[in-house]
Amino acid sequence: MNKLSFDSNSPFTTGALAKAMLKFCKRENRPIVVLCIGSDRLTGDSLGPFVGHHLVQTHNADAFVYGTLERPVTAKNLAETTAFIKTRHPRSRLLVVDAALGDSGDIGVIRISRGGINPGAGVDKVLPSVGDVSITAVVSGLDGDKRLQLAATRLSLVYKLSLTIAEAIAEALKIRASLAALYA
Repeated sequence: MNKLSFDSNSPFTTGALAKAMLKFCKRENRPIVVLCIGSDRLTGDSLGPFVGHHLVQTHNADAFVYGTLERPVTAKNLAETTAFIKTRHPRSRLLVVDAALGDSGDIGVIRISRGGINPGAGVDKVLPSVGDVSITAVVSGLDGDKRLQLAATRLSLVYKLSLTIAEAIAEALKIRASLAALYA
């Protein structure tokens, strides 16, 4: 399977998402770099920066994390940031986190996919594909003006989704480190 979806309201989502991340990243024992894309200036687009913030501030994640509330990675600095990551971490697997728009019935769904994403596609921006593994969460529907939809997204939803995703990533990174130490 190259794509899995999880209901963010399920109590099993964090563990299942962590397990899926381990599965999608296990083929090579390369370090993981987490790239959290989004802007802190638009509620619906702030998922990535919140995830990055939680990974750094709460979980002290054992990975390089780019894109936080303090230093967001947006369309304006994405190319520069990805070029830096390729130079600084050439052997790493890149895990990308971003918000998504989708059907109104999918709001709150978290998806993990093998392969990159095209950030900004939901608001008709043309940006290069980025990542080896991607985690997206549907934060709003596709009805009407997409930027207005992102602006009208409930912060509580974005925050809840970010907590779940950050916890799953942190859990997967801890398991990975434990396994690496066990087999070292």
